[in-house]
Amino acid sequence: MGFAEYYRAFPTYTDINSQEYRDRLENLEPLLMKYMKRRGKVLDLACGVGGFSFLLEDYGFEVVGLDISEEMISKAKMYAKEKSSNVEFIIGDAKKLPFEDNNFDYVIFIDSLVHFSPLELNQVFKEVKRVLKPTGKFIIYFTDMRELLPRLRESLVVGEKYWINKIIPDQEEKTVVIEFKSEENSFRVRFNVWGKTGVELLAKLYFNKEAQEKVGNYSYFIVYTPK
Repeated sequence: MGFAEYYRAFPTYTDINSQEYRDRLENLEPLLMKYMKRRGKVLDLACGVGGFSFLLEDYGFEVVGLDISEEMISKAKMYAKEKSSNVEFIIGDAKKLPFEDNNFDYVIFIDSLVHFSPLELNQVFKEVKRVLKPTGKFIIYFTDMRELLPRLRESLVVGEKYWINKIIPDQEEKTVVIEFKSEENSFRVRFNVWGKTGVELLAKLYFNKEAQEKVGNYSYFIVYTPK
């Protein structure tokens, strides 16, 4: 029940040339530029195949992309070679960042909360604060799964050929297993369930909130500064 099959099924996260991926970039580009007016060094945390890294590089930022998945980083490096990009892509753990203190002007963390339990996300936030400069910004974008889950129970079509066949939460609804099904196959993925309230309570230990914007019906773009 890992994410490998999920990412292979949905080009939204793995094919930067797909319309789905381009839509993600275009959706968040104005918000990123609104709150990243001063150029500097950026850590694209849990960068995946690097689409947002390349976007920020095009705007003149120095970018480092980090992801724990060798497959994702390998693909990001392939795209970087195609683009003659200077983004540095590194395999690494968001819970134990391989960088010195006060190293980055910005850390962006996009669509990745579902990978982390509360204890793990606490470690991530602690590390983000450590590597951010005192004047830096932590920008996080996520879908409020607690708001979205009731809608998912209506068996929505996802992507071009998959639909949600089953939703199986644990007793405390801290995680949920979602079964995706198509005419050809099916697979299950376990997501950590994060709501906006939980994210803000955890972030409050390390950061002050500078700004917040709601994106669509269920997603949030929040800008933090280190305490």
